[in-house]
Formats: sequence, C-alpha cells, structure tokens
Amino acid sequence: MRFLLSLSIWIIIVGGLFVYTSSRDAAVSKIAPAVPVELAAEGDFSLEITPTFSTEKDPFALQIDDSNQQSIEVRLNGERIKLPEEEVVRGKTLRVDDLSGIVEGHNEVYVKASPPLAESDLNHGIRLHIIKDGKSLASDTIWSSQGSLVSGSLAFTYGDAEEASHDH
Repeated sequence: MRFLLSLSIWIIIVGGLFVYTSSRDAAVSKIAPAVPVELAAEGDFSLEITPTFSTEKDPFALQIDDSNQQSIEVRLNGERIKLPEEEVVRGKTLRVDDLSGIVEGHNEVYVKASPPLAESDLNHGIRLHIIKDGKSLASDTIWSSQGSLVSGSLAFTYGDAEEASHDH
C-alpha cells in the first residue's frame, strides 16, 4: 500500500512538472525574436590607416595554411576589410576607398597589427581616420606599449546624431 501511494505521488509530481515545462517551452517557441533592421549608410566612405611601425606577421599567432594572411587585420562591424596588396610601412598611409558596411547608428572599426620583434622596447600606434565625402567623420589612434600587439577599436555613431545637428 505504501509503495502504491509513493508511486502515485511520484507520478503526480514528476508528471505535473513535465506538463508545466513542456507547455512553458511551447509558449516561448511561439514568440518570434525581434530582428534589428540595419540601414546601410549612403555616401562615399574611405578609411585611412597610418601605423608608426612597419608590421610583420605575429610570430606567436597560430599558423594557418593561408597565403592571404596579412600582417595587419582590420574589421568594420565584425566583417574583415580587404586591404590593398602593399607592404605596411612606418608612416605610410594605407587608404581603403569605397568602404562598405557602415550602417546608420553605431559602427566600430577594429584593428590588430604586430610590430617587429626588433622594436619590442618601443611604443607603437596606428592612426585610424574615417572620411565621408571628403570630410572627416571619425579618427583615433590605437596605442600599445613596448612592442606588444597593437589592437583596439574606433567606435563612432553615424546617422541620427549627425542629422539632428544639421536640423539646427
């Protein structure tokens, strides 16, 4: 008798819990997630990259069998930007014209580069400058100390704040 009573209590508790969780999960799966709409920005955008050092491939990075690996990596909103096929030299500006991927609202340019091991006792920097239709949109310098990997991002907002300032 005790066995049947404990079995029936167990079935009621576990069965009730199963019914509750399955109905809760079914209700959650019916809700469609909100998908943000990204509006591509209009205009002619360019990116200028000016390092204070000549870059070389990171000797400590994982070596993948990729012949297209560059010594400098630049991403716009998470998407890799294809850089010109020229050597990255100290003080020489790399320019990427017809920059696509800038959206209305928040944007971010990420840069990562490896300075030469021979210059490990120096501080290094990379100047990022974003230009829209010949006018400066955003700029910043990413610094590293004593030969460490230079990496950082330039965050900027395009669109709403800019249009609000033109209305006045």
